[in-house]
Amino acid sequence: MGLFDFLKKKDAIPYAKIGEELDIFTKESLAMPKMNNPFLLEDKSKHPMIFGYFVGAMDYIAQAYQLNKRDKSEIYTQYLARHFADNDAEQTKELLKYSTTISQTDDGSHYILVGGHAMKKWVAGGPMAKYAPMGLIRLLND
Repeated sequence: MGLFDFLKKKDAIPYAKIGEELDIFTKESLAMPKMNNPFLLEDKSKHPMIFGYFVGAMDYIAQAYQLNKRDKSEIYTQYLARHFADNDAEQTKELLKYSTTISQTDDGSHYILVGGHAMKKWVAGGPMAKYAPMGLIRLLND
């Protein structure tokens, strides 16, 4: 490391690429429960599992791209607004709070772990990557 390496500007965060990765992973993950049992996603008792799973996916992406707190918050805000809050700013703000709350429970931590692991396998590619989004259906059926 050179003496002035700290002056180098950090590469721009590829928000569009990250958003696309999360969007595709979300669609792939939700496809199986919709085909298997369309009512499963409507079951309100399963919503914390679904939400925690996708918080885990976002957490993994934040780690993989080495996002700082501000950039991580931006990714979370964009993703939650698109997929969980119908672009409602107030609801997005509540979901951001909830993402912290759910991570502090044992069950929530488990959902987040499963989602993060699934996202990690999916991003890694290879022959098993196409099965990674099935982590959500396995979580919901446990």
